Amino acid sequence: MPESQEKKRPVFLTVLCVIAFIHVGMSILVGLIGTITSPELGWFETSGLFGLFTDSMSNLLGLFWSVVMLVLAIIAFLGIIQIWNMLRIGVWTFSIPLFLSIVLPLILMGPGWWILIPNIIIIFFLVFLFALNYEKLS
Repeated sequence: MPESQEKKRPVFLTVLCVIAFIHVGMSILVGLIGTITSPELGWFETSGLFGLFTDSMSNLLGLFWSVVMLVLAIIAFLGIIQIWNMLRIGVWTFSIPLFLSIVLPLILMGPGWWILIPNIIIIFFLVFLFALNYEKLS
Protein backbone atom coordinates (compact mmCIF):
# COMPACT_ATOMS: atom_id res chain seq x y z
CA MET A 1 0.00 0.00 0.00
CA PRO A 2 1.51 3.37 -0.99
CA GLU A 3 2.40 5.78 1.81
CA SER A 4 0.15 8.52 0.41
CA GLN A 5 -2.92 6.30 0.75
CA GLU A 6 -4.36 6.39 4.27
CA LYS A 7 -6.11 3.50 5.93
CA LYS A 8 -9.86 3.99 5.53
CA ARG A 9 -11.97 3.88 8.70
CA PRO A 10 -14.80 1.29 8.52
CA VAL A 11 -18.33 2.68 8.79
CA PHE A 12 -19.02 0.58 11.91
CA LEU A 13 -15.98 2.05 13.65
CA THR A 14 -17.08 5.57 12.65
CA VAL A 15 -20.54 5.02 14.14
CA LEU A 16 -19.00 3.51 17.27
CA CYS A 17 -16.69 6.52 17.67
CA VAL A 18 -19.61 8.95 17.32
CA ILE A 19 -21.56 7.06 20.00
CA ALA A 20 -18.49 7.08 22.26
CA PHE A 21 -17.94 10.81 21.62
CA ILE A 22 -21.52 11.50 22.73
CA HIS A 23 -21.29 9.28 25.84
CA VAL A 24 -17.93 10.59 27.01
CA GLY A 25 -18.88 14.15 26.07
CA MET A 26 -21.89 13.88 28.38
CA SER A 27 -19.57 12.55 31.10
CA ILE A 28 -17.33 15.59 30.65
CA LEU A 29 -20.35 17.87 30.85
CA VAL A 30 -21.60 16.19 34.04
CA GLY A 31 -18.07 16.34 35.50
CA LEU A 32 -17.82 20.06 34.74
CA ILE A 33 -21.23 20.79 36.23
CA GLY A 34 -20.45 18.62 39.25
CA THR A 35 -17.21 20.50 39.79
CA ILE A 36 -18.82 23.92 39.39
CA THR A 37 -21.77 23.09 41.67
CA SER A 38 -19.61 21.42 44.31
CA PRO A 39 -20.58 22.49 47.85
CA GLU A 40 -16.89 23.14 48.66
CA LEU A 41 -16.75 25.96 46.13
CA GLY A 42 -19.95 27.50 47.47
CA TRP A 43 -20.95 29.02 44.12
CA PHE A 44 -24.42 27.47 44.19
CA GLU A 45 -26.74 26.58 47.05
CA THR A 46 -27.94 23.36 45.37
CA SER A 47 -26.89 21.30 42.41
CA GLY A 48 -30.41 21.17 40.91
CA LEU A 49 -31.25 18.35 38.54
CA PHE A 50 -27.70 16.97 38.46
CA GLY A 51 -27.86 16.57 42.23
CA LEU A 52 -30.31 13.71 41.73
CA PHE A 53 -27.51 11.68 40.15
CA THR A 54 -24.48 12.95 42.01
CA ASP A 55 -25.62 13.61 45.59
CA SER A 56 -24.39 10.30 47.01
CA MET A 57 -20.87 10.82 45.66
CA SER A 58 -20.92 14.56 46.28
CA ASN A 59 -21.70 13.98 49.94
CA LEU A 60 -18.87 11.45 50.13
CA LEU A 61 -16.03 13.18 48.29
CA GLY A 62 -17.43 16.39 46.77
CA LEU A 63 -15.06 18.45 44.67
CA PHE A 64 -12.29 15.82 44.62
CA TRP A 65 -14.65 13.20 43.20
CA SER A 66 -15.95 15.53 40.48
CA VAL A 67 -12.43 16.46 39.39
CA VAL A 68 -11.29 12.82 39.29
CA MET A 69 -14.26 11.80 37.15
CA LEU A 70 -13.73 14.82 34.89
CA VAL A 71 -10.06 13.94 34.34
CA LEU A 72 -10.94 10.29 33.58
CA ALA A 73 -13.57 11.41 31.05
CA ILE A 74 -11.12 13.78 29.33
CA ILE A 75 -8.51 10.99 29.04
CA ALA A 76 -11.17 8.67 27.58
CA PHE A 77 -12.11 11.41 25.09
CA LEU A 78 -8.47 11.59 23.98
CA GLY A 79 -8.60 7.82 23.49
CA ILE A 80 -11.60 8.16 21.19
CA ILE A 81 -9.70 10.74 19.14
CA GLN A 82 -6.86 8.24 18.79
CA ILE A 83 -9.30 5.52 17.69
CA TRP A 84 -10.83 7.98 15.22
CA ASN A 85 -7.32 8.40 13.79
CA MET A 86 -7.04 4.58 13.56
CA LEU A 87 -4.44 4.16 16.34
CA ARG A 88 -4.53 1.01 18.49
CA ILE A 89 -3.28 2.80 21.60
CA GLY A 90 -6.62 4.63 21.62
CA VAL A 91 -8.44 1.47 22.67
CA TRP A 92 -6.29 1.36 25.82
CA THR A 93 -6.46 5.12 26.38
CA PHE A 94 -10.24 4.87 26.16
CA SER A 95 -10.78 1.63 28.10
CA ILE A 96 -8.60 2.12 31.18
CA PRO A 97 -10.13 5.45 32.36
CA LEU A 98 -13.65 4.13 31.74
CA PHE A 99 -12.84 0.97 33.72
CA LEU A 100 -11.62 3.17 36.58
CA SER A 101 -14.75 5.33 36.34
CA ILE A 102 -16.76 2.18 37.04
CA VAL A 103 -14.55 0.54 39.66
CA LEU A 104 -13.93 3.62 41.83
CA PRO A 105 -17.64 4.39 42.39
CA LEU A 106 -18.41 0.72 43.05
CA ILE A 107 -15.77 0.69 45.78
CA LEU A 108 -16.70 4.06 47.27
CA MET A 109 -20.48 4.23 46.94
CA GLY A 110 -21.49 1.15 48.88
CA PRO A 111 -25.20 0.36 48.52
CA GLY A 112 -25.88 3.27 46.15
CA TRP A 113 -23.95 1.66 43.26
CA TRP A 114 -27.10 0.49 41.46
CA ILE A 115 -27.56 3.93 39.86
CA LEU A 116 -24.47 3.17 37.76
CA ILE A 117 -26.00 0.13 36.00
CA PRO A 118 -26.94 1.96 32.75
CA ASN A 119 -23.47 3.53 32.55
CA ILE A 120 -21.81 0.17 33.26
CA ILE A 121 -23.77 -1.48 30.44
CA ILE A 122 -22.94 1.28 27.92
CA ILE A 123 -19.25 1.29 28.85
CA PHE A 124 -19.03 -2.52 28.68
CA PHE A 125 -20.48 -2.59 25.16
CA LEU A 126 -18.33 0.30 23.90
CA VAL A 127 -15.12 -1.26 25.21
CA PHE A 128 -16.15 -4.70 23.90
CA LEU A 129 -16.96 -3.39 20.41
CA PHE A 130 -13.76 -1.34 20.22
CA ALA A 131 -11.80 -4.45 21.27
CA LEU A 132 -13.45 -6.42 18.46
CA ASN A 133 -12.21 -3.81 15.99
CA TYR A 134 -8.70 -3.68 17.48
CA GLU A 135 -7.16 -5.55 14.51
CA LYS A 136 -8.49 -2.98 12.03
CA LEU A 137 -6.47 -0.24 13.75
CA SER A 138 -2.81 0.42 13.08
